[in-house]
Amino acid sequence: MGENVTIAVIAPVQPDDFFDLLWQGVWEATFDLSSFGVEVQDLTTERKDVAEQRRMLEMLLNVSVDAIALFPAHSSALDDLIDQHTRQGTAVVTFHADAPQSRRAAFVGPDPNQTGALAAEVLVKLMGGRGRILSFPGSLDQSHLAGRYNGFRSALARYGGRIEETAYWSKTGDADEITPELLASFGTIAGYYAGNEDLARIASAIEEAGLYAPCLGFANTEQVRPFLERGAVSAVIDENRYQLGYFAVQKAYEVVLKRESGAAVPGVQIPSSVVFAANASASGDSLRTAFELLVRQRTEILLSYKQRLEEANAKLLDLAVTDPLTGLYNRRKFEEVINMEILRARRWGPLSLLMIDLNCFKMVNDRYGHATGDDVLKGVARVLQSCCRVTDTCARLGGDEFAVILPRADYPSAEIVRNRIQQQIAVTTIPSEAGELHVSLSIGIAAMPDHGTNAAALLAAADAAMYQAKQNSRSERDFSAIPQPASGKANKRPAAFP
Repeated sequence: MGENVTIAVIAPVQPDDFFDLLWQGVWEATFDLSSFGVEVQDLTTERKDVAEQRRMLEMLLNVSVDAIALFPAHSSALDDLIDQHTRQGTAVVTFHADAPQSRRAAFVGPDPNQTGALAAEVLVKLMGGRGRILSFPGSLDQSHLAGRYNGFRSALARYGGRIEETAYWSKTGDADEITPELLASFGTIAGYYAGNEDLARIASAIEEAGLYAPCLGFANTEQVRPFLERGAVSAVIDENRYQLGYFAVQKAYEVVLKRESGAAVPGVQIPSSVVFAANASASGDSLRTAFELLVRQRTEILLSYKQRLEEANAKLLDLAVTDPLTGLYNRRKFEEVINMEILRARRWGPLSLLMIDLNCFKMVNDRYGHATGDDVLKGVARVLQSCCRVTDTCARLGGDEFAVILPRADYPSAEIVRNRIQQQIAVTTIPSEAGELHVSLSIGIAAMPDHGTNAAALLAAADAAMYQAKQNSRSERDFSAIPQPASGKANKRPAAFP
């Protein structure tokens, strides 16, 4: 892909202790991918605001972006807009939270069921394998919270009657609801599960109430670490938010690269780690080496894929503008070049055009077949290329009709080129299945501005001149003396065609 790629990232910035690392990952990916021509636009919301995210997605429907990396505030409320972007050709990657029913291209994040199950296993061990858990699952409208809680409950089911669980469902979604009085109202609790982002508030209430019991939640943040050090929080499942932000941008770029090929793009599963007080500050560093290796590997994959895609696009472009038989430009490219050269000639001048036609080419096909005709056309193309400058444009317009565009060449200069081509074709033998053949050409010249100042006028004048040259050639030659090759063998002497 030669063009720049624009990616819009939509994610909250608050609470900042949770999202700071995520945005650091986004900015690091922005820096790493800038050498690929990737531009990242950061579209932030204060919190997980569905209405604000809808407004941003609606706005982007009218803005040219190649991909969107979205931290959805709701697992399904944005599906319709994600679908609209997908139909419009914009790739959408969701990260951390997901929109699994939408047509998003890929998901980047931890497997919520696995992280929930990991949380249950750690918490039960800390509880000694029995007792009652008070859980704060959070809003199950958010798919990652629902996935965590499902994984958590599924893992608890393995312990049978030894573990009980009571869930508290917030009435307002406000963390201020979680008070020491609320915790005390549940009686004896052997463990606390904070499935949402209110771990710091829950830990504060535990300390105020003096109701210490193993407490486990998610997100190893600066706000949580003091509670971890004091024991109000026993362990944290760290979902590596830096990697979430980094890979969301990188995956969005990968989707753009692979969009043209239609290849499926797998998501990225972010590993989770268990953080205790002893490794709270080092947990990020402990994964840094492995993460940097993973980043290098994925960057190498992107480089390799980008190179292969550019090579494939170059081949497709070549096929689109090149005549497959002769290797010269085709009519489509010829029309593009002549219009461009006319614009240059109006400023810098002059410009000439040669129209070229093989004499008696139909007889070649009729007598010796189309394979021999193809050999002749390829031989003529080689002669044209050998007689022209690098800056000239040789094209096959169709059939046995060729054209040469001569920038900065007036009529006398074009005559020199025409004579050079005629002299070269006269001494050229073209090997073919029918033997070695001589062919002749009729060439017409038109020059700008004498014969016109646009493509149509130049083409008409050069074509008329070529037709006149062909008529003169026919009046001078006898077509009856066309030799027949020996039956089943190539000719021993060149066959002459007028």
